[in-house]
Amino acid sequence: MRVKIWALLGIGFMLSLTAFAQNVNATKMPPTDSLTVDSLTSGKSNYDNNQMDVTDLLRLVFKKPNWFKRKNENSPGPFIVVIPYPSYTIATGVEGVAPINISFYTNRKERTQLSFFNNNFQYTQFKQIIALSISNVFLGHDKWELIGDYRFYNFPTYTYGLGSETTLLNEDRISYNQVRFYQLAMREVARNVSVGIGYHLDYHYDISDFNAQSGIVTDFQRYGFATKSLSSGASVNLLYDSRDNSNSPVKGFYISAQFRANLSALGSNTNYNSITIDCRKYIRFQTKWYTELALWGYAWITTNGTPPYLDLPATAADMFNNTGRGYGLGRFRGMNMLYFETELRFSILRSGLLGGVVFANVESLSDWPGNGFTTFQPGIGAGLRIKLNKKIKTSSAIDYGFGTGGSRGFAFNLNEVY
Repeated sequence: MRVKIWALLGIGFMLSLTAFAQNVNATKMPPTDSLTVDSLTSGKSNYDNNQMDVTDLLRLVFKKPNWFKRKNENSPGPFIVVIPYPSYTIATGVEGVAPINISFYTNRKERTQLSFFNNNFQYTQFKQIIALSISNVFLGHDKWELIGDYRFYNFPTYTYGLGSETTLLNEDRISYNQVRFYQLAMREVARNVSVGIGYHLDYHYDISDFNAQSGIVTDFQRYGFATKSLSSGASVNLLYDSRDNSNSPVKGFYISAQFRANLSALGSNTNYNSITIDCRKYIRFQTKWYTELALWGYAWITTNGTPPYLDLPATAADMFNNTGRGYGLGRFRGMNMLYFETELRFSILRSGLLGGVVFANVESLSDWPGNGFTTFQPGIGAGLRIKLNKKIKTSSAIDYGFGTGGSRGFAFNLNEVY
């Protein structure tokens, strides 16, 4: 049955506002440098007492504690994690990844909000180059938050057309370079509530559509192919965030709402507007070992105008490229996107060094032409978590997901997926 886009958006937004209202008066978690999760709840469990991370493991193995010195527990940082590793994703194949996670407290005395720079350089089996830096920096006693997203892609890949009914047989080889510059400035106006403005630029150039070059008519061509495209716009943003930790939340609620206007006056090829709503909820179960349920809802809606093809909502095109585990980047694409995921997180070792997750997600990209949602594509999977730094709760995430039509593959992350 065909579902009207604005009905779904309205229902999702009302649910978001309901959850927001229920959490506005919630008590913010007290500042803590605890290395474990139970001190964030009842404090009655002994789970906290024997927490371990990779540094502790190396100390045990090599019996050389001076080789693996840790910063003083009261230090404001910076806390730096650099662990290059081989990886694999559906869209990139085998890749070499060089991540640098830098976390720190800008407010040395209060240390309530943890700032970070997540930097990553990747070179892949398909000769793709990816360089990115995603940051959250708190200033002015944590009243101001600067959110940055800067990227460069040299990216031969595949697209599969528009809507949620495409199959792997619709594979269309494309290639492009991309420069992204996003910068937001947020100001806290109430407890856990911030508002702000931002600037967003996506520039694609040297775009090639190889099927079209061979005489095959593609959705890319039908929609409007160009060898380069520029989206440039301003945004207004609302954020509610009561999470206890941004690297690996244990409890709390997160909602981000953004209205973005891309304007020819700012250099954009076309005028078009979009709304994104990102909702996340974390529920810690009172069990002897760590067990948590994480919920994620995401909507990306084009309200008017025509975005360039490569700037349309798509699988894994969110800020952290995490939607749609089980599918590759850009597997589904359309004018509008609805997404929901749930994940059960749990400890495998009582020390917290090794954990696990099982997850399920569902996404729908709107039909084209038109804007209705007629097909929903599910994904399921499981993964492991390796604790890299117990103080700031940094971990390595290794997941394997399954989608429809034979789609499957690994997904690697530094810290939790959401």
